[in-house]
Amino acid sequence: MTVGSGGVFTARQTSMLSLSQQVMRDQRASECQLLPVMPADSHERLMLVSALNAITSVKTITELKDRTQQVLPLLLPCENFVFASGRSKAHRIFISHMVYADAVTDECLRDIIGRDGMIPPVSIDLIEHTGRPKLTIPDRLEEPVDRVWGDIFMRHGIHNVAWIVLPGLYRNTFTAYFFMNTPTSIAHECKLRMTILAPYLHIALNRALGTKRLRRHDSEKPATQFISILSSREAEIAHWVARGKTNWEIGQILGISDKTVKTHMQNIFSKLQASSRAQIAALFSEE
Repeated sequence: MTVGSGGVFTARQTSMLSLSQQVMRDQRASECQLLPVMPADSHERLMLVSALNAITSVKTITELKDRTQQVLPLLLPCENFVFASGRSKAHRIFISHMVYADAVTDECLRDIIGRDGMIPPVSIDLIEHTGRPKLTIPDRLEEPVDRVWGDIFMRHGIHNVAWIVLPGLYRNTFTAYFFMNTPTSIAHECKLRMTILAPYLHIALNRALGTKRLRRHDSEKPATQFISILSSREAEIAHWVARGKTNWEIGQILGISDKTVKTHMQNIFSKLQASSRAQIAALFSEE
């Protein structure tokens, strides 16, 4: 079952979505009733499909974040979540876009992602582990590289991390889906629940971060929502690119050489996963 194009639902789809919303309201008023991942009857199957369809129906990052926070208690309870899109380059990982729960602190994000978008080294190749659900317990990490992550997680009260990596649209790109502090009561099926849920999140996130994001009608500014990892100089240069300036002209305006501008542009392309100046201009055109 799919959501109608352009956000238009059939009567049945609308009914299913309403049912999912009602289940969410009932669940907030009582103890969490997890939806079974292998439904035994038609009613349970209907609720599961409704919850998953509610995710794929979103069109913006804000909607995705809100809908995820509503649906997770039904499918994969956790305290926090972070969805991070990036690329692997020269054995290092650079993050370009993130979606995260309201409860995730800026301090935690700063500990994980540097100003250049680079995260601490990881002991595995994320690209090679695409599609393999993982459950990491920070206090069980022993390798020196892994201990850096363990210390970060423990410092921010993260006792377990369920995660899965799915492929991006371009070579060496990916999106990693992290779910922090899932209950021990679902540890035996946490990976299965992630495997079911993540592809629906991936569809919704790729849509929200796709071409429509360049002309979205969301009230949030693009720089705030998508490209906060750019340095102040890179953001400044991107603004001038949106105004049609060449590298030489930007250098004259900012008092730097066009070679320096070119270096900044290479960083901007990498962080935003952009392939042309037109894409950067479109991203900044609404500011």
